[in-house]
Amino acid sequence: MAHVEVDQDTCISDQVCAATAPEIFEMRDDGKAHVIEGKEEVEGEELEMAREAEAACPVDCITVEE
Repeated sequence: MAHVEVDQDTCISDQVCAATAPEIFEMRDDGKAHVIEGKEEVEGEELEMAREAEAACPVDCITVEE
C-alpha cells in the first residue's frame, strides 16, 4: 500500500495527473489537483497509475510513498 498526496502550494493546475490517473486525481473548483477521497492509499494497478502521474507532473507536487 502506498500513500498519495498533492502539495497544494506547488500545484500549477496542469491537469496532467487527472488525465493520467482520473481514478485517483481530480481537479476541483479551486483550480488545483486533489486526490479523490478514499484514494489516498493505493496498491496494484492504481499504484502504477499514481506513479505515472507523479513522474508526469511538471512541478513534482505529487508524492507517492510506500
